Amino acid sequence: MTEINTRSLPDKLTYESALALSMSLADFERNVNQPTHSTFHLERMRLLTKLLGNPQSSVPSIHIAGTKGKGSTCAMVSSALSKAGLKVGLTTSPHLHSVTERIRIGFEPISKDLFTNLVRYLWPFVRRVEVDGNYGAPTWFEFMIVAAFQHFQDEKADIQVVETGLGGRLDATNILSPILTSITSISIDHATILGHNVRDIAKEKAGIIKETVPVIVAPQQRSSEAFNVISEVAQAHNAPLVDVSQSHPVEIVQAGLFGQSICVTGNLSTYKFDLPLLGKYQADNAATAIAVLESLVKEGYVINKWAIEEGLSCVEWPARLEIVNELDPFIVVDGAHNPYSARCLVDAIDLIKKSQIESQGEIILVFGALKNHDCSGMLREFLRLDPILIPVSSRHPKAASHIDIVNCADKIGILVDDGSRTGFENLAHAMEYALSRTRAKDMVLGTGSLSVAAEIIEWKRKIAPELYPGLLLDTVAGNDPNNR
Repeated sequence: MTEINTRSLPDKLTYESALALSMSLADFERNVNQPTHSTFHLERMRLLTKLLGNPQSSVPSIHIAGTKGKGSTCAMVSSALSKAGLKVGLTTSPHLHSVTERIRIGFEPISKDLFTNLVRYLWPFVRRVEVDGNYGAPTWFEFMIVAAFQHFQDEKADIQVVETGLGGRLDATNILSPILTSITSISIDHATILGHNVRDIAKEKAGIIKETVPVIVAPQQRSSEAFNVISEVAQAHNAPLVDVSQSHPVEIVQAGLFGQSICVTGNLSTYKFDLPLLGKYQADNAATAIAVLESLVKEGYVINKWAIEEGLSCVEWPARLEIVNELDPFIVVDGAHNPYSARCLVDAIDLIKKSQIESQGEIILVFGALKNHDCSGMLREFLRLDPILIPVSSRHPKAASHIDIVNCADKIGILVDDGSRTGFENLAHAMEYALSRTRAKDMVLGTGSLSVAAEIIEWKRKIAPELYPGLLLDTVAGNDPNNR
């Protein structure tokens, strides 16, 4: 193999320079040029992890895919496993405020120092793949997934919970040999990459199913088509399948502003707990998480009823139907970014409005989508709320312009606030404007993408955003992103 010269790396990387160095890799999450599905493959990941000694295989893994709820389900499973006394590696995407959120032990993000050390350690291997492989350098997402696997090995995690990024079959995480897989609710999203119908998308998600490995399938709300596809793939792989909609019935006993009392009848016990996440879909995610945890018990893991109930009662997963201000004005954020997610959000908002006297006024919809998402489809779902729209653009490079959102809204018939048609310098200014035109009992709903939800949380809680630094192109010889 070619000898890689790493002397051009600084003796001491700062976190900012390590972040910039990693982000010099191709980043399809933030790049406005979307790759075609035919360009996705796993060869780079296999080569990189092989050079590292296959860290992904050193820790037993749970692999979770889906369109909606996969991150929440990962968080619920991780929380319960932590309560059971296990050291849990958790990797999810995207992040809200900092890249370090993607690599966690329990819910604690990797420290900036450890992330910096990881970049320094991994970079020579990244360069070797770029030089000796046939597919160029790893992408940034691939790098972050490998960094997570390496960190979990270094920390001697007992188990790792891994969320897919995009799809499943060709996702960078799909080099795993998991002990369990799970597929959450499937709907149409990333249609240009994964397919324009539920069947095609379900087939891509079902690509994580492995030979004889149990697969836990969440309730599929839209149709039986997705479940049928998953079932076919499971049968072809001799993978035992758990249909959560049949095996783990869930009841919402009571719902309030900051959570819901849930009862799930499982195979091993009946679980009663207060879930601090709102929405019927989160109750379904909780049932799915319990099915995963009960399957782990059958695999020999010691996870008692208390750990499951306590873990679900204290799970943390921000920006998912999160109330960030309960007094006038009532402010809610959610990362809904496709029509099905928007429909679920509208259902949940309807329940809040019906049950809370404090939220009986108008809905001020602070909405910003990404260019590759179905803006019109989402706004059609929000019509049911009869909102007043304030169009925004987040910092995300793929953010749709406020003009595009205004045009969509005008065609659909959503009332656009006249004072917001010229746009805002940033989301903070948009929120200040939204507050200036609210009246008593109005609700401000910020949604359309996780980036919008995250920036509203930063504005409200005065969280300093992690601004991506300029790429340090001179830190590695020949590391020119124009060649990616």
